[in-house]
Amino acid sequence: MLRPGFVLAATLALCHLTTAQTPSNWRYDLRPGDRLVYSYTIHRQTRSDDAESETEARFHTQVVIAGEREGILSAGFQRNRESTDLLVYRIKGKDKLAQQRPDFEQRMQRRPTQFSEAMELTASGEPQYSWEIAREGYSHLLPVLHEIEILPPGPVHAGQCWPGMNLLGIEFELVGSEALHGKNCYHVRGSTSDGSVTLSYWWSPESGVLERVELDGRYGVPGGTTHEQARMDLVSRSRNEALTGWLAKPETRLAALQSLLLSEDLAVTADQLSAVAEHGDADAQLLALAVAQRRSLPLSTAALNKLKDNVNLAVKLIAAEMVGAAVPKSSPETCGSSAVPRKSPPKFGTLFRVAKPEESGTGVAYFLRVPATYRADHPAPLLVYLSGGAGLALDGVNTANDDISNTDYLVLYPQAGAYWWTPEAATRVDTALRDTMTEFNVDRDRVYLAGFSNGGTGALYLAALWPQRFAAVVSLMGAGQCNEEVQKGLPNLLNLPLLFVHGEKDALIASSCSKATSDSLAGMHPRVAPQLHLLPGREHEITLQSDGGLTLAFLNDKARDSFPKRVSLRLADLTYPRQYWVEVLEKKSGAAEVNAEIKQPNRLEIRSREVRKLRLHLRPEMFSQPGPVQIVWNGKRVYEGPVVDTCTGPAQSNVADPKLDLSDPKEFSLP
Repeated sequence: MLRPGFVLAATLALCHLTTAQTPSNWRYDLRPGDRLVYSYTIHRQTRSDDAESETEARFHTQVVIAGEREGILSAGFQRNRESTDLLVYRIKGKDKLAQQRPDFEQRMQRRPTQFSEAMELTASGEPQYSWEIAREGYSHLLPVLHEIEILPPGPVHAGQCWPGMNLLGIEFELVGSEALHGKNCYHVRGSTSDGSVTLSYWWSPESGVLERVELDGRYGVPGGTTHEQARMDLVSRSRNEALTGWLAKPETRLAALQSLLLSEDLAVTADQLSAVAEHGDADAQLLALAVAQRRSLPLSTAALNKLKDNVNLAVKLIAAEMVGAAVPKSSPETCGSSAVPRKSPPKFGTLFRVAKPEESGTGVAYFLRVPATYRADHPAPLLVYLSGGAGLALDGVNTANDDISNTDYLVLYPQAGAYWWTPEAATRVDTALRDTMTEFNVDRDRVYLAGFSNGGTGALYLAALWPQRFAAVVSLMGAGQCNEEVQKGLPNLLNLPLLFVHGEKDALIASSCSKATSDSLAGMHPRVAPQLHLLPGREHEITLQSDGGLTLAFLNDKARDSFPKRVSLRLADLTYPRQYWVEVLEKKSGAAEVNAEIKQPNRLEIRSREVRKLRLHLRPEMFSQPGPVQIVWNGKRVYEGPVVDTCTGPAQSNVADPKLDLSDPKEFSLP
């Protein structure tokens, strides 16, 4: 059974060859002003030992070709949901459809009805960037399905194979020639190596576009399997349409705006964007504002004043900033400069990325959500979100995207593919986090960590490794101290604001695990008392999108305390030897334990076990008054003297975290 991961096809394979060859190179016949309309159906069936459900959703999708530059097409895609239906719902063989349908319909009403993205493509359909990962359905497979697929690299024989550029490693094969929609078409079929997923399309040399696309696949879900089928059929094609018309129609507006956001050379006026900002829905308003801000186009005062108090946080943030009323939420830099130049991303949305490890080895793949509010010259908050189940990043996207869609968070979705509380998983998260910090302007004081189930346990495990990296941590139905690896690191969490959320009826991970962990931490006298919410009647079903808003509300006002007065740590090894301003350089055979506290006025006291050598990263503002400081370790005075201010100077691109790394280090050894 396929466990979709991150795979890019990289080889060219040849199947059996015949003498019949397609007569010419395959190219899309698309030009600016073209619009394609497809009918689109998604059918999903999920089965487990106890339950069975079946749903169907119907869309019409609009593809607009907004421009072309040097052979690269700029295309916008908008998938408009027309209807959804719950067809089957059985529990232990009993029909529960009538009872479940109202809940299903309420969930669908909360979901957006329009989904959009943009892409720049070659005439053969090769994408220039990552496709959008957050799609119109919660699926492991939909991210590989598009209205414009990659055509073969040249004339091919029936039976010949070529690689695709997709997340599932699908390779394509020319099946043969067929008639479809009254046109001659070439039928291309691709499949994964295990045959669990097939992706087929029919390209017509007469129309120069895809007449049909089909997806069929099965994959495992906790306790069962899901079978998904999707089909797109070309309904109509128009030519010589104008941007003004697309912006005026709700069914094409988002597609046009996405193209404008991606391709900055496309022409648009401030008046056109002002009209959308005043009269469009929240999604359209956000895109219009983002386009105007990125191009420095002045929108009408009436539109901006209307939007700066919008209920959509992302709309409100951009509008307020454009009228000069924005109040920065990022913390002022107190050491070094955070103004290291960074480039704006070419594409917004939830994207596929690969981070290079610090040493040689395989790249680390992850997803990153870049909000339309992001600006390279403004620090943005970052949420690291760990999925449950098998630790698949796509499950994280599917359980968070709706709720974070109107926030200004960058969201990092790492990939574990297993348990999160292992050294291997920690290394992958560390690599992805460093990559994100390097490429994007992240507010280091507003980095948050959250996860559900497996990820909820992993959030506590990783927070215990690097508490100095985070402003707050949320564990949704995690195992807490019921997990031995988490239990070992509990003393490392005492400076972090922590939120535990659990369903009282959780039969998979008992809610008592969260309660016991919260109680244990409270007994250790943390800087901030942990918060615990046990939700009545809830089972093992709580994610960011179903926690009643608890996670995002909890994180909203949290900022990192970079220099807590007290640091307690317990390290089984020295893979990650530093926490806040304390670093263990050498230890004895047992676990290193350190309790360090800044006393008034300028005295620092350390108690330790199994530690031979320490490094303290000190800054003058850690102490209550200027002048020399005194350091006492296990009752012995090891230093008395000044702490040097190292925070002056220009931006330093080689400093990972200026607040923590620009310090006056002091090293001490015990006999």
